Amino acid sequence: MKYYALVGSNLQMVDEAGSGAPEGWIEMLAVRPDDENTGDYTAQADGTWAITQETLNAKLIPIESSWRDAQMPIAQQNVTAIEYGEGDIPGTAQQWQRYWLALRKWTDTNPDFPDSSKRPVAPS
Repeated sequence: MKYYALVGSNLQMVDEAGSGAPEGWIEMLAVRPDDENTGDYTAQADGTWAITQETLNAKLIPIESSWRDAQMPIAQQNVTAIEYGEGDIPGTAQQWQRYWLALRKWTDTNPDFPDSSKRPVAPS
């Protein structure tokens, strides 16, 4: 039995009859791993399966974008509240403004995005 895949994709074909691979497909060294991460493996040009950073980023980008979108109005509201005299908010208006600006840059143009450990940090 042979296993074929499209390089850079998760698609796999099992060839039990020995009929060969469709054009553009390569023979894999082994079947795609069947575990909790099955959907994350992509075929590599050397015939192996790997979970690439590109695949992981594709899963993380929507999470980080959603987090940023939720944090931006909080930062703006805290600036306004501090400027109106609210005293129970940690940090200064300027710190919250800098946080908002950092959030604004938390996009795919940021080299650290979407690594959640490198997110902008709110004033405390």
